[in-house]
Amino acid sequence: MFSTVALDAAEIDLTYASRCDKLASRAFIHAVELLTGQLRLKRLYDIYQSELRGSVDFWEAAMRLLNLSIAYDAAKLEALPPSGPLVIVANHPFGLIDGLLIGHLTNRVRSDFKVLTNARLYPPDAEVQHFILPVDFDPTPTARATNLATRATARTHIRDGGCLIVFPAGGVATTPTPFARAAIDLDWKPFTARLIHEGGAAVVPIYFHGQNSRLFQIASHISMTARLALLLHEVANKIGCSFNAEIGDVIPYDAMRDIRERPALTRYIRDRTYALAAAR
Repeated sequence: MFSTVALDAAEIDLTYASRCDKLASRAFIHAVELLTGQLRLKRLYDIYQSELRGSVDFWEAAMRLLNLSIAYDAAKLEALPPSGPLVIVANHPFGLIDGLLIGHLTNRVRSDFKVLTNARLYPPDAEVQHFILPVDFDPTPTARATNLATRATARTHIRDGGCLIVFPAGGVATTPTPFARAAIDLDWKPFTARLIHEGGAAVVPIYFHGQNSRLFQIASHISMTARLALLLHEVANKIGCSFNAEIGDVIPYDAMRDIRERPALTRYIRDRTYALAAAR
């Protein structure tokens, strides 16, 4: 998990190591991160805190600092409902980058969105945390309490007509074997289907083309520690990159109303998302 433990840029600690990890695992993750991009990302974070925070919205600042660009159909984005309950779902090929890209896109059309994500992936600034519904993957009572509170807030937000961004896989896409060609999402979790039905929400699927490096895929089949150790690298190695996103048509709630079983609705929105992969 990616920890941002202080507002002071000089003290910021960017790492996927968790205090719940064994000492050897934490040391390994820290060492790999230090060698594969952590310092570069810290420097960019320093710039955000000292020069951009408060003057440029976070999503634009992130795109600018990481020199990211994204190609998408502007007409499709503008077709998103400007108000009312909306769930935006997407595949999860990269990790943190996915959240930055989708936040950047959504921020162009709606200001009331929130992202279900690992809160430690983002700065603790109030401006940023306004958009974040935290998910904590640590095996602790505190984490369980956080996740229960997040679920309750998400349900309230969507019932109140807000917009939610969800990566239903809950983890970064991985190849089935170390040298398989295509990475695929983990199984999509049915909680998204519950949100849709409870809020009577429309859905917009978004598909991001691409996947993480071969090194990451291999590491993911070695151990979770090796996988976590390379997640910062998978942010740093995408600095200056261009991405392609396919934005699907709005799926009105009436088209999903009769799909009452959560697994069935989950499969439906996943299929609609992956159908966009053939668009490019």
